[in-house]
Amino acid sequence: MSIIHENTMRYALHFALLLTLSATAHAQGDLNCTISGASEITADGSLNPLQGKKDYYETVAGAEFIVQRDSGTMMGRFVNNSGHKVTVVDKGSVSNSYKVLSVSPRAGSRVQSQYFEVRLQEKGDKKPFVLVAAEVLHGFCTM
Repeated sequence: MSIIHENTMRYALHFALLLTLSATAHAQGDLNCTISGASEITADGSLNPLQGKKDYYETVAGAEFIVQRDSGTMMGRFVNNSGHKVTVVDKGSVSNSYKVLSVSPRAGSRVQSQYFEVRLQEKGDKKPFVLVAAEVLHGFCTM
């Protein structure tokens, strides 16, 4: 086998390996999410849009955050699970939603929890999400 042919084969194998690694990295890449709205549960169990008593509702719509798919870590102005025990319940796929549960003890015996789900199985670039904590946030994520 000639040296030129060996080098060509070596470069072809390296290129194929890089393509495989980049495809894997993209499949497990960050989710970039945009909040469309926020709601709260009322005393009678219905879901109402937040009224914005502290201008929260007016500023939360359109806010963005990032979710690291491998760890479930969420970072953004209104969404952050830093300091929580984060569990990726389901990594998601073309047929399943991506799911994360975050739990954080607070002062005293108060515990804060968040449940986040993105429907990766939806067609198109925008994947709908819901985040349930003290309020319910909803919107879409892109990969």
